[in-house]
Amino acid sequence: MPKFNKPKLNQPKVNKSKVNKSKVDDRPDLSNSLPSQSELPPVQLDETIVAGRRPKPVNDFQSLLEELSELRAGFDPEMLAHLDKNMPFNTTQFETKISKILGSKNIDFSLKNSLKYLEYIKQNIQLPCHVTGIEEFEWEEEYTMGSGSKKEYARLKKTQPSYSDRFTINRLEDLVLQEEGIFVEVQRVGDRQKFMLPLFELESVDASSRNNQLLDDYAVWFINY
Repeated sequence: MPKFNKPKLNQPKVNKSKVNKSKVDDRPDLSNSLPSQSELPPVQLDETIVAGRRPKPVNDFQSLLEELSELRAGFDPEMLAHLDKNMPFNTTQFETKISKILGSKNIDFSLKNSLKYLEYIKQNIQLPCHVTGIEEFEWEEEYTMGSGSKKEYARLKKTQPSYSDRFTINRLEDLVLQEEGIFVEVQRVGDRQKFMLPLFELESVDASSRNNQLLDDYAVWFINY
């Protein structure tokens, strides 16, 4: 199973100011023991850690509503689109979901289960679906990770599909192979060339769409089971 590392949150460090203690007077006069609270030097706080200071108390309901309105006005839903990628992977929850999709406790990858998954995707995918490659396609690895010529790579990309291209899935073919799983026909945005690509190598361009989770679940299942 894939391991998902939980990101470490960098918390700002608070610089605590040091209060200089008065030296104890050796004389037996007890009136000069410790300085009073009014005589203590003021504590200096690091201004960089003070954020959103309010001119009114927190319990001022009207002020709180105004601040919430400002937050909502500047909130962009796409900011949360990728948060799930940083969360721990729940294996039990995922396997329960796949079991329901396949209608079986046996969720191992097989030709039979691939056909069942194909029917599920047909019923739930929103077309047209705009996709791109998750990572380099097999033919590209020689040029992106090997010693292949950049000039030749640029020439081949004109006739070959690249992981950096954007494609549109207009329909799903009834094509499932034992080793590669579900195949789909895609049309490249720009020159409108058509290709047949394994579905597990594709991800939705729109991370906030329903298709994104649908394709991601299939890819995880195909690769790991």
